Amino acid sequence: MDIYSTLKNEILNINRAVSLLFSTAKSIPGMADYSFGEWEKACEHLPRQLAEDTIRVAIVGPIKSGKSTFLNSLFKGEYVKRGAGVITSIVTRVRKGEHLRARLFFKSWNEVNAEMEQALVLFPSLNWRSENATIDIRKKKERQELKRALSELSADQLITQNSRNINNVILSSYLKGYQTTNSFVTMENAVRVYEGDRFADHKAFVGNETLAVYLKDVLLEISSGNVQSNIEIADCQGSDSSNPLHLAMIQDYLLLTHQIIYVVSSRTGLREADIRFLSMIKNMGILDNIVFVINFDFSEHESIDDLKSLVSRVREELSMIKPDPDVYTFSALYNLFSARPKSLSDKDRLRYKQWTGDGKFTELSNRETILFESFFYDRLARKRYNLLLKNHIERLAVILSGIADWIGLNRDVLAQDADSMTGALEKIRRHQKRLDQIKKLSMAPYRK
Repeated sequence: MDIYSTLKNEILNINRAVSLLFSTAKSIPGMADYSFGEWEKACEHLPRQLAEDTIRVAIVGPIKSGKSTFLNSLFKGEYVKRGAGVITSIVTRVRKGEHLRARLFFKSWNEVNAEMEQALVLFPSLNWRSENATIDIRKKKERQELKRALSELSADQLITQNSRNINNVILSSYLKGYQTTNSFVTMENAVRVYEGDRFADHKAFVGNETLAVYLKDVLLEISSGNVQSNIEIADCQGSDSSNPLHLAMIQDYLLLTHQIIYVVSSRTGLREADIRFLSMIKNMGILDNIVFVINFDFSEHESIDDLKSLVSRVREELSMIKPDPDVYTFSALYNLFSARPKSLSDKDRLRYKQWTGDGKFTELSNRETILFESFFYDRLARKRYNLLLKNHIERLAVILSGIADWIGLNRDVLAQDADSMTGALEKIRRHQKRLDQIKKLSMAPYRK
């Protein structure tokens, strides 16, 4: 048996042992009703995840940093929607395929209504509803009542901790997207396929959050580019999006990810929102396998020295979060134009001609692109097995850390007399927040 198979078996053995711990803990008198639900589900799903041999790469970064353009440049064509502002509204998975195909996986009506029912906690009361049954968005009266109730909410109810309330986003998005999507959604999980000349039709759903909310998943198959068939690359929403659903979806995918590409725009450099998001990735324990791309715009910098000064500053700031970060600087848009010069519009052809005449910028971009591709593809090939196993090991470590805390806290409680119980309970309360965070992170991929 090879080393990879041996390590997989060891991880599976550890996973079985952890699952047994849950059973043992719940067999203790008085613990029968205690739930380890999220951790147990993580262990239950791990064997299926481990059986997959697909390396997942997440492209993340703030809005307008050029993530979609970067992905297009990898596959050498205009496949995912790009442009200014919030364009990507759902994590879009892309793989190598025999021909061009987009598959959109829709939620069922039961799933849509269940999510809306949960989101109704937004309202202090449900007096505005004329029915007591579970909400059904297919009923015109339900939609009208909900729309009216949402319009009457106060600003405090719409904003939570300086961001849009997630329940308001869910309900509003479902209402706004209903007329367009109701013909696609069924009682089962419908799949809509766009192939060949109709491939671009998928962009209407991916680029609109009121339509994307009806989707469970999006998978594109593209026949061009250098990406191998056993690699999946995901175009993620902006990490600084005001839509809280976007961040939740990014977190879900990150915990399945083996490699992260973080895109920084040279127009803005590293911002506070980047620091917060990178700190979150660090706290999730998945910062080791990350590479940074500084995506520069030829027209944003007066000289090559100006660009190099920015790169130096960004590298220094990144070093505070990840020592000695891997940083590459190039223009994703220039690379995309270079891959398909004959199909450019007149406007883009003029831009491309102007850029190719700027020797210093093109030389830097070409050189850094070669270095990045060499690093990236070599890493996915040579460290393939390491990347495939690392996430599962980290997830088990997080779960075991939580179990150790749980055991320690309960042991302390059992060892205390009545007079000392107050201090032990306070210790439990202090640790509860951390345990909740660990549970949420370890189970993010299985919330759906």
